[in-house]
Amino acid sequence: MRRDGGEGASQEPGPGDLAAHLTALGVDEQAVALYVALLSGDEAARRPPGSPRAGEARRTLLGLGLAAEVPDGAVGADGASLVAVPPASALELLARREALRLEEARSAVSRAYERYRRRTPSAVGDRVAEELAGGEMERVLGEAVGGARREVLRFDSPPYFWDSERGAKEEVAQLRRGLRYRAVYTRASLAHPRYITENVQPCLDAGEEARVVPELPVKLMLVDDRIGFVSMSIVDVDMNRGTLVVRPGALLAALRALFEAYWDRALPIHSRNGNTAVTGGGRPGPAERRILAMLVAGVPDSQIIRELGISRRTFFRRMELLMAQAGAASRFQLALQAQRRGWL
Repeated sequence: MRRDGGEGASQEPGPGDLAAHLTALGVDEQAVALYVALLSGDEAARRPPGSPRAGEARRTLLGLGLAAEVPDGAVGADGASLVAVPPASALELLARREALRLEEARSAVSRAYERYRRRTPSAVGDRVAEELAGGEMERVLGEAVGGARREVLRFDSPPYFWDSERGAKEEVAQLRRGLRYRAVYTRASLAHPRYITENVQPCLDAGEEARVVPELPVKLMLVDDRIGFVSMSIVDVDMNRGTLVVRPGALLAALRALFEAYWDRALPIHSRNGNTAVTGGGRPGPAERRILAMLVAGVPDSQIIRELGISRRTFFRRMELLMAQAGAASRFQLALQAQRRGWL
């Protein structure tokens, strides 16, 4: 609801990095180990399987399109029959599978919301969910966040219907008192004019844990697992149709699960103080780090240029310098290197 240019092997992701990425996409450990072995040139991995588990891993890679079988002898005298293939289509399949899981989670929460929406409690004290709007909603939200004792979880996406800069200041004060904040931002959040500078960055510097995804299904805030605030669509908020206030129960647990599902799959946004050293090269300046943050979030070039108030020529020159500094041959590699080096 609110938000080096070194050379050599250090530039390339190691087997551990690759295994972690594939596991995060849902590939089982045995298949990951076999794929890593194939890429490392392990001849034994290319031969027909010698055990049921190896056979299952082989079938997994073939099914995902990460490997292919070739006729005996086609890749060497040893009769090897399994080779790695370009992973583009396989990675697309894995990404779509993860997106489907998130959509299923979103649908489950939506169904739960509708059930509670139709429910009419017999007594006010028994209510597990109620819809509030306007000043009453802001009052309840302010009291809940102000009384937080452990943590606040947020989905952050525009439009913003309150003083978001004031909200950021209140969050910074709570972070400094030891409260934990975790926020998932959307691309639109980071592309919102001045939002990174005036809202996101101060919270990151104060200790907020933040990640970014392309889109979010709801606007959400959870406080200490004791109260939640959810709007089922951006339109609901924009038209002032109200926000659902959720008390402890099945719906609140489902909302927590939805948050964790998006959190696990979101891309981290890091904040490092200017005194932090970066191994293997200098640290980009504030303007360059803003470019990187928006680039990682998928913000279009035209929006980045408008946000920074620079010319296209200046923007592309900075991009070239950043890619050279990171030793990256593409924007995707630049985003990965920026995360690994703690530039964000």
